[in-house]
Amino acid sequence: MSGDYSDRRRHPRVNYERAIYAEVVPPGSRSEAENTIIRCETVDISVAGLRIWVEEMVPQGSKLNIAVPMEEFTDNLEMVGNVMWAREAEDKQGFWVGVELEDSKREDMEKWFKAVQYLRSATSS
Repeated sequence: MSGDYSDRRRHPRVNYERAIYAEVVPPGSRSEAENTIIRCETVDISVAGLRIWVEEMVPQGSKLNIAVPMEEFTDNLEMVGNVMWAREAEDKQGFWVGVELEDSKREDMEKWFKAVQYLRSATSS
């Protein structure tokens, strides 16, 4: 899949690079044994989604159970996202993946929203 995905964005993005981990649940998966845990790197984030870089292709339509380590919190933020698109990265080996976040645990989504707002204000000043 190719093209410019910026026109699909409903929320402002913040460039933010950080290692996160995700459990990939492929479309139609019926067994947790089929799921793999991958290390990803965020590229940019918003309150409703993120673009990540991964070493191996993640199929469109997969669900991601995401763990975001946060220094400010003792526990990881745990969120759920859906892979909306995936394509080869132009500038390095691997793949770009667009993830739309679902409403998962309310507390974690509130913390994510606050973290994104903080990063937006820190980068715009």
